[in-house]
Amino acid sequence: MMSFTPRASTPLTSHLSAAMKSYLCYIILCTLLRQTSAFTSPLTITNAIDRRTARRDVAMMDISDSTVADEADNSSELALLLPGETLRIQIGDVSASRKAWKKRRRNSSPILIPCSILGINREWMVRWNVMTLLHQVGEESPAADGAVAVSSGKLGRAYKKRLGGDLQAHADALGYESVESLLQALFDERIQAEYGVSTFVEPTHGNLMLMTALTRRQARNFSKSAGMVQFRPEVDDNQKMIHTGLASVRLSSSIGRMPKFTQEVLGAALRVSPYDEAAEKYQQGDEFNAFVYAYEGAGDNESPLLVLTADDPRGKGTALGGTGTFGSSTRVFKRRNNKGGNFQHDTYERELSNLTSGEGPISANVVAVSSHSNAVFVDCGVGRKRGKKYGGGTTKVLGMLRLEDIEGEMDFEAGDEIDVYIKAVSPQSGRFMVTQDSSIKNKKQKDLKMEKQADKRKDKLSSKLSVDITSVIGNEYDGVVKAQSKNGNWCYVQPIVGEGEGFDLPVGVASITLEGQDNDTSYSSGDSVRVRVEGIDEKRGQLSLTLLN
Repeated sequence: MMSFTPRASTPLTSHLSAAMKSYLCYIILCTLLRQTSAFTSPLTITNAIDRRTARRDVAMMDISDSTVADEADNSSELALLLPGETLRIQIGDVSASRKAWKKRRRNSSPILIPCSILGINREWMVRWNVMTLLHQVGEESPAADGAVAVSSGKLGRAYKKRLGGDLQAHADALGYESVESLLQALFDERIQAEYGVSTFVEPTHGNLMLMTALTRRQARNFSKSAGMVQFRPEVDDNQKMIHTGLASVRLSSSIGRMPKFTQEVLGAALRVSPYDEAAEKYQQGDEFNAFVYAYEGAGDNESPLLVLTADDPRGKGTALGGTGTFGSSTRVFKRRNNKGGNFQHDTYERELSNLTSGEGPISANVVAVSSHSNAVFVDCGVGRKRGKKYGGGTTKVLGMLRLEDIEGEMDFEAGDEIDVYIKAVSPQSGRFMVTQDSSIKNKKQKDLKMEKQADKRKDKLSSKLSVDITSVIGNEYDGVVKAQSKNGNWCYVQPIVGEGEGFDLPVGVASITLEGQDNDTSYSSGDSVRVRVEGIDEKRGQLSLTLLN
């Protein structure tokens, strides 16, 4: 019987085996280095409970043993953070600050100062979560005349499944009997005017529903960039939610309609300008409210990073809530007109297209006072027709009263009744402006616009005049024509004041219809003329002159 003798390894197979071992060792080494370097960024991590910085040199597998993960419990839930929301933060090690941009643009790069997230106002967290979920799961509903809407029941299930929270628990903590009463309080008329989200009762089954002014595509695009950051209730204060130091990050390998998430330590940084030396005014341990600027899932050395700013990212002020509270957010959605619900009205006292400037006084009801828009929104009983594309019918139009047009102190509240005058009407954009200035009564919009331009010119003229204009009225000067009007009734003239006078006069409007002048006389730029000072042309807001020759 023949025996089988194993064939000896050739030099080639030995070489391949050694190469394979080297390659496997390289892969293992790279994996270990990536794990240990995933949390080595200088940006700090929140431990909101003890307000200290958590370690960043732990590997992914050791997160559960870190100081921040111990604080997470069954009562924690996720908050959906979008630009414009307000959080309470604490400045970390300022010496660890770094620039935000890449090397090719680092000279003008903003500065990122390490900070810790302390918490968020509970009511505003729930409000933003509900709005964002509405944009994520809402569908076009016949009950809302085709607008994107969602029922309170579906919303509660989505809140528990996606965020791990309970709307009923929030209702109890905030003092409301039910989820429905909580939602109605969260989205009152003021919030409806600011954010375009409102509640209404579906007539067929009597279910409470929420609807948004955004289209379905706008809603999905707006909400998809939300960061998922973990908070838990404050034990001694129902109004606060405390950050646990963690964020929920979608796994890169997770695809499909049921994505998988993992918890990672969250980095946070305050973005400041490099030009105004803003970085020097912040000291370690400072606490204040800040706006969310951006959320980056892998912005901090492959770890999630939340970037905040002390100023509103829309350039409209600082974070609300003062220095001792968890503030509220004031972001406004870019929205279209609603299709139904509380915005649907059958009759109106006035049609928008029939409004005229100068009309008034009109009794108006204050709906909302907007601090970031610097305006008060009032209901004057005005409506307009809605296009067939948006379901037809009619819709309410709120008037906008700017704070600069308010007489006296601004002490309005929602529900107050005030008298206003129509200042401007824009039928194409579907809006109108009002004022409390009674001097515009019976004035056309064109006249108001000319008066506004004249006021600006007079302010500019007063800054140019180096002499009291009343002291030179009646004086005659030589002048040079700068230009003549198209109808030939007047021209621009530069008066020439003698050097001994000690002052100069700006270019003025010289009338050529006085002093027996012939209207057919034409002048060219550069012609020498003689003029007399008449004062200030109130309609034009310019120096008034009379042409003498």
